[in-house]
Amino acid sequence: MANQAHDNAAVIGLILVFTGAILWGTAGPASQFLYDGTDTSPMAVALLRIALAAPLLLLVAAPALRRHWRDLRSRLGTVLIGGVCIALYQTFYFQAVAVSGVTLATLTALCPVPVLVAVLARVVLGERDRPIPWLGIIAASAGTLLLVGTPGTSAPASQLAQGAALGLMASLAFSGIALTGRALGESVPPLAVTAAFFTVGAVALSPVILAVPQGIAAAFDSVGMVAFLVLVPTVVAYSLFYGGVGRTPAAVTGVLIVAEPLTAATLGWALFDEGLSTMQITGAALLCVAMVKAALER
Repeated sequence: MANQAHDNAAVIGLILVFTGAILWGTAGPASQFLYDGTDTSPMAVALLRIALAAPLLLLVAAPALRRHWRDLRSRLGTVLIGGVCIALYQTFYFQAVAVSGVTLATLTALCPVPVLVAVLARVVLGERDRPIPWLGIIAASAGTLLLVGTPGTSAPASQLAQGAALGLMASLAFSGIALTGRALGESVPPLAVTAAFFTVGAVALSPVILAVPQGIAAAFDSVGMVAFLVLVPTVVAYSLFYGGVGRTPAAVTGVLIVAEPLTAATLGWALFDEGLSTMQITGAALLCVAMVKAALER
């Protein structure tokens, strides 16, 4: 009976992690719908997502936050850095989607993250116990070059390069989230860390409202899509993912999270006709391989 209960918990954990990763992959398409259907802007979308999701995440994570607020307060510097990184990630990612589309933006923003985390952990945190992931670095670099350098659309090369650059900046910001989250995760549950990061990020990004008030108002011309962006790929996705991550082996989680960029790429193709050339598909595959390999190695 004990073994069966353990197996059931493992299966439930796997489903939760996989579902959360899939839902994360809908954020880019949701933002593209907002760009296409309203006069909003990427900065407005970034602010709306983080500012409206923060109080909901605080509500969901309230029990854990009450238990661990002293731990968070004692590591306030780390919390602030993580919050700024999450604000930067929203800013760069949604701008990348607006410039180059869902597929390229999501692949370049997410797939290099495990490789960057491995490198930054050595450079910034001084972790020398693991080898440099040269294979992952080569695969991620080659994959990005193939995505940008072999376009399957009529988009100008300069536009694809700009989108890839924004995506890579988002990837760097996400790596900062991962490193600070890992530092806090030794003593604080991850959902509580995420709620704290979103709250700091919302405060950090709040001055944007002065620059894009019309974009924020315009986004509510599609209030249903704003609600979807805040709830589904944010509050619900984080809650499901972190509800299952503790029951799922880290190696399995590392493989399952590739569902996020693959979901975004599939939706980009199905909903926005974002076709990829054969070489770009090869590049996307290399990025996914780099992502999985680096995640497994860690």
